[in-house]
Amino acid sequence: MNPLGLLPAIGAAICWGSFFVPVRKVKVVDIWQLQGATGIGVILFAVPIGFLTGFQILPFGLLSGAIWTAGNILALYSVRLIGLSRTSPFLAGFSILVSFLWGILYFNEKFNYMILAIIAIGLLLGGLAFISNTSKNLPIRKSGYLIATASGLVGGSYVVPLQAIHSLQAGFFSSSLAIFVIGIPLLLISRRFTRKEMLAGALSGGLFNIGSLTILIAVGLIGITVAYPISQTATLFAISWGILYFREIVHKQNILRVITGSGLILCGAALITLA
Repeated sequence: MNPLGLLPAIGAAICWGSFFVPVRKVKVVDIWQLQGATGIGVILFAVPIGFLTGFQILPFGLLSGAIWTAGNILALYSVRLIGLSRTSPFLAGFSILVSFLWGILYFNEKFNYMILAIIAIGLLLGGLAFISNTSKNLPIRKSGYLIATASGLVGGSYVVPLQAIHSLQAGFFSSSLAIFVIGIPLLLISRRFTRKEMLAGALSGGLFNIGSLTILIAVGLIGITVAYPISQTATLFAISWGILYFREIVHKQNILRVITGSGLILCGAALITLA
């Protein structure tokens, strides 16, 4: 494994862990408007990068962007229902599981210690149990967790089309273009152009695409089965934002559960790099 691949994976974790912060700050009002604004932020970052990586329009890149858009819309709904600190671990955990299965079953990526890799995935997913117990079992909470799970299952596959054709960096612009093209009609449907929410969405889009570029670099260096799980330690940054800044969880017992769950997720991500 190329140790240099760990750096862009960690960079992706930082960006993705902060990705929902601007959206959470404006208290998600209209999902369609925010997705449209996010698309604008994505393309604004992609265009200058395109001068370096090229402006190729690849079908698999467009598919990748469409998959991510679907996952992000689900994630926005989940944040509105159960908050950032609870959405992020579920999103990350199931994204990790899906990317791991893609890498093993489809791309035939190998581990030196498969048992250790399985234990790592178990730790990653086991951490979710602690975090899911930090809210009452109200119907709205249950639906929020289900939507977050669906978001993770969808989002964990978004880099697969690009890796399948070995065109990760080349497909970056195509993926960004798809996010932008899908987002504009959603923005028009919303009929909302509130400046504060537009800026928040655009900033989120920029953060996402910085993370997206760095994870594509990492996948090319160390493979999806290692790079993607490391990037999903973004949940630690997101949880920190949710607890320390937005005060989504205030009871000490629940904070302890979140910290314990986050620790398990971090240990799992560390183990998978050793496997």
